[in-house]
Amino acid sequence: MKKKKQRPPKRKKDHKKVSMDKTSQTFRSNIPEFESFLDEMIRWFSDHQEQVDQSFSRSDANRNGSVNLKDFELGLMDLGVPCQQFQLHMLTQLLKTADNMISYQNLSGQVQRSKLRDAVELETQISEEDFMKRRGAAVTEDISCLEQSVHRHLRLLNSEKDRFIRLSVRQIPFDFAAAHPGNFEVVLLSSSKVYSLIRLIQDRVGIQSSRLEVFRSRTPTEEVRLPPASSLEECGFKGGAEETPAEAAVFYDYRLPFTDCPVLNCDHYFRAKPDSAGLQIT
Repeated sequence: MKKKKQRPPKRKKDHKKVSMDKTSQTFRSNIPEFESFLDEMIRWFSDHQEQVDQSFSRSDANRNGSVNLKDFELGLMDLGVPCQQFQLHMLTQLLKTADNMISYQNLSGQVQRSKLRDAVELETQISEEDFMKRRGAAVTEDISCLEQSVHRHLRLLNSEKDRFIRLSVRQIPFDFAAAHPGNFEVVLLSSSKVYSLIRLIQDRVGIQSSRLEVFRSRTPTEEVRLPPASSLEECGFKGGAEETPAEAAVFYDYRLPFTDCPVLNCDHYFRAKPDSAGLQIT
């Protein structure tokens, strides 16, 4: 009697990994949601770095500040990291090194740098696409400028040339307050655009107004306003090494637009004269 051929077992793990990678890729392509997730991770790591160090030091046999990918994911799950499985997988892929290890030191800074590099890559991609369109239209005058822009952004992707700035971000009306939620510190690349800083302030402080402006001094004049399209370096802020970032301060303020309101838009009630009949003495 012939034995039945045994079928090879289904590779469930491979299928699960492919599905996880696909889900992560879809999530990462949603830029606003992806950046919001990274911001949440930056805050969480900043608040829990001490617990992270204590947890991962147990599995760090070489005491070099790094763990493998599996220990990294399991350790964060034990600490209650606020993310789903596919988000944790994506975060692991984002932070891993060439030897498939992850440094668990200063994780908030690592995520912040990854976010900034993604922004630079996106800006570079847009510049390259714009360059190709213009070249097809034979606009030769703009080609050299676009090439310089592309090369400049490509140079920014070289991590060895990254320059960092520790910014003290101050809300002008509360600049002298010892502790105010509108005042905080953040480390950014000197190549970061001012509009990225504006968006960071809006997300961090919870400001809904689009009329937010950043200034070099606490006196908000046009001369010291930072143009949103310029980089911090172009605005005169020189960066330093990652270990010793240059320190600087910026100040911001915003305006809330008034909506149509009969009371706000009409001074009738404030100008109306008292009824003369009511003042007559009987």
